[in-house]
Amino acid sequence: MDFSRLYQLGPDFLASNTSTTSLPSTFLESFVPGYGIISQIILRLFGVDIGLVVSGLVVIFCLSHTVSFCNSYIHSYFDRYFTSSVSIDGDDEIYRDVMKWATQQRMTRISRNLRAQTKSRGAQYDSGDDPDYSDDKSGKHGIFNYGKWVSNVPPRYETNYGVVRFVHGGRTYYLTRERKDKKNAWWGEQWAEFMTIRCNGRSTKPIKDLLLHIRQCTLKDEDQTTSIYRPSPKIENSGDTTWNRQSNRASRPMRTVSLGREQKKIIVSDINEYLQPKTRRWYNARGIPYRRGYLFHGPPGTGKTSLSFALAGIFGLHIYCISLSEVGLSEADLNKLFNELPRRCIVLLEDIDSAGLRRDDEPAPEPASPTVPGSKAPTASDRPGPRKSLISLAGLLNVIDGVASHEGRVLIMTTNRLETLDDALTRPGRVDIRIPFTLATRTQIRDIFRRMYGADVCTSLSQSDVVDANPKPSSKPERSDTESLNEDEDEGGAVEDLLFKKPVSQTLDKAALRQMAQDFADKLPEGVFSPAAIQGYLLTRKQEPQRALDEASTWLDDQLTVMHERKR
Repeated sequence: MDFSRLYQLGPDFLASNTSTTSLPSTFLESFVPGYGIISQIILRLFGVDIGLVVSGLVVIFCLSHTVSFCNSYIHSYFDRYFTSSVSIDGDDEIYRDVMKWATQQRMTRISRNLRAQTKSRGAQYDSGDDPDYSDDKSGKHGIFNYGKWVSNVPPRYETNYGVVRFVHGGRTYYLTRERKDKKNAWWGEQWAEFMTIRCNGRSTKPIKDLLLHIRQCTLKDEDQTTSIYRPSPKIENSGDTTWNRQSNRASRPMRTVSLGREQKKIIVSDINEYLQPKTRRWYNARGIPYRRGYLFHGPPGTGKTSLSFALAGIFGLHIYCISLSEVGLSEADLNKLFNELPRRCIVLLEDIDSAGLRRDDEPAPEPASPTVPGSKAPTASDRPGPRKSLISLAGLLNVIDGVASHEGRVLIMTTNRLETLDDALTRPGRVDIRIPFTLATRTQIRDIFRRMYGADVCTSLSQSDVVDANPKPSSKPERSDTESLNEDEDEGGAVEDLLFKKPVSQTLDKAALRQMAQDFADKLPEGVFSPAAIQGYLLTRKQEPQRALDEASTWLDDQLTVMHERKR
């Protein structure tokens, strides 16, 4: 800056420079060159003393920071000695319950700071997130458009990260939601979420009562559903596997399981007695391990897994499914998974006969390459032959009823070939009750038919889905096959021509349904088809019981022909 022109103002102006020098001016002169001259110019021209202004700003700055420091100190002191808090990790089940409860509260509805979350494609979300089923999104040609239908699903709004204040039961709470970056997460950015619920007072009882209230509300909402957990995919070098909730589906009614009534009574009565609190005391008093094991055996499609899901719904238990043939699952992983099981649950070991368990005298196979995000999982065609499991028979037995195994859970093993299982796995104490499943009997065939077409268990179709029994003639003339073919060649094929005509929905009274079910059962032989096969046939005619009855003989002949060709 050129200061030579300042001398033209006269010696009086420069002499006055020393008369207004103050501490702020001297202090700022060391940081801002020429500050003293600039301040004198402004003082002479505008009559404003910058030194006083700066002094005032410095005083305000110091006071504000002092007040902020004192407020932070007092707030920290108050939180430490006059408030109580409970922290929840993001991977805990109650974290999900609290977030679900919070989204339904007034604090989320009126908040101006929310976090939107769209419905994921994963199966872990509840089916209750689906849009209204009555909303018809069929196109003009009767083609159902899922994209338009699912567009009615609004985003899920939840509390954002930070502090949210809310009132419940006349008491004020503060919910703090935070997340931190996980260290050493080589496979990508990973976040660990956690929350803290705080309230005034030196007792955590109000927070405990609030969490108990949330748990009760959640269990009430999920009373008609069953949560299904499976092990998380094995990730290379992560060294960790845990349970992931795959889905939360509607509980399966026991009447939909194709099994004899006496067998249902045996399994339901035994589990009901086992889960009673007094039963555990009885076991402990006699030194008996408090465990119970069941073996469901029979041909595929006979309802073994269905019965497991139905039992979980009856007793309000979560079901934890494990396949021992899963790629990369080791004995250490299996031990960790069993150690993380809740006190009461159903553990389902599926298809134990096809797990390929190693005997004690067999060498351990080379571990398969774990799944890496973004890589293609190995398929059955990539393996030259049957693959042995990384889990030995001794390791599985140690997990099931070893010294360190947990008690209180219900273990269910399913197998298609009972004769292939080792006697050590099925001995009493490990398997307490065996439930045989057979191919469909005549009684089961009849019950499947009645269940499929019974008005008391079927969801009524809307008027738009029911075809009138006496339809009015269409004003549009029917096209011949030749005309349709020519038009398809010209236009590339009309989409509506690919649809069958909607069947006429039949409504049967109980007497007619009972008679048709008996006639259907008489047309099919016993012990030939699985309940799943018969149900699959009826599903293709789910609104046409008369058609299902009329075509049963033709379907039987076709199936017998296929079975005969397979035996060749």
